Amino acid sequence: MRRFGRAARSRKVKRRLVFALLLAACAPTLPAAYVKSRDAAESSYEKGQFGLAAEQWLAAAESAGSARDRSDARYRAAASYERAGRSAEARKWYGVLASGKSERAPRATFALADLRLESGDATGGLAELEAAIRKYPASAIAGLALRRYFSALAEHGGDQAVLDYIERVEPVLAQSDLAEQLGYERARRLDTLGKQHEAAQAYVVVADRFPYPYGAYWDDALLRGAECELRLEKPERAIALLERMLRARETAHLSGSYERPHFADAAYRLAELYRDTKHDPDAARRAFHGVFVDYPTSTLRDDALWQEALLARRVSERLACAPLSLLVGRLPDSRYAPCAHALCTQIAAVPRRECAAYIARDFSEPASEPKPASGE
Repeated sequence: MRRFGRAARSRKVKRRLVFALLLAACAPTLPAAYVKSRDAAESSYEKGQFGLAAEQWLAAAESAGSARDRSDARYRAAASYERAGRSAEARKWYGVLASGKSERAPRATFALADLRLESGDATGGLAELEAAIRKYPASAIAGLALRRYFSALAEHGGDQAVLDYIERVEPVLAQSDLAEQLGYERARRLDTLGKQHEAAQAYVVVADRFPYPYGAYWDDALLRGAECELRLEKPERAIALLERMLRARETAHLSGSYERPHFADAAYRLAELYRDTKHDPDAARRAFHGVFVDYPTSTLRDDALWQEALLARRVSERLACAPLSLLVGRLPDSRYAPCAHALCTQIAAVPRRECAAYIARDFSEPASEPKPASGE
């Protein structure tokens, strides 16, 4: 049996070697002169010799075996010239690439706009930046360029200038990769201007058009939309938006793989609304406890257990001991841990740590008389 096992393993090893050799045979061979210049350029760049690196990249471009390698080498030469402070040479080679159709054309176009802005020509640079955004909305850096353009508009004309620009450009970019960013920015600027009703509607439009899990701004839009509804004194609408967000949350086998940054924020806010708006302490307690259980990486976990304990203490001290025991046992470094003994005498006082006065104010009022509750 051992002999047969060794033979099988030997055959597997041979097959893998043959496969590796076939892959190597199919791989393209780069020209030796290109490889030599490329390696020299990378070495010079690492040493901070940017001007020399640029010249070596141009030499690599001359000996490149493919158009892709040639354009990549020229782009790196331009970037090296830029690092060396030789803007004229950088502009020349970025311009060569921007006028072509290679994969480097979009980045070169944005780089030209940046160079013009850095030269002090704000008007011309912003015009070039905006033109690049329209021409290459699918570029990986178009979103960053758009945020930069928004900032420049707001600096000179305020939030209304940004809204006016979005109104003009959206018909052109409505089906592009920037459409979601434009919609979210509209909602955010309306929000800043205090137009809560319009902002709330705009946030929901973003969440509807770019839903979970694809929408990059989906959770931000629902959370901010809920805050707008609260400012409009529409708490039921706010609760509906937050509940909508949390219903979409998926259970992941790999920690955090389906998490969105605002899931825990929404769950905590929802618990507050159950307590303060719906006046349903039992639902609020469950919701606060859910923040601790469902969001193991959230910084809100100790806040949630503390709020759960405060609500439970209105019923009885005994009921408050369960969340406080979790708090002290699982999150001993929490700012609330030294205060747990004050709400539950069964929990030992934390040595050499005092309950902060601003936290002690939370329980300055005595607990209510014990009464039946669903949590007991």
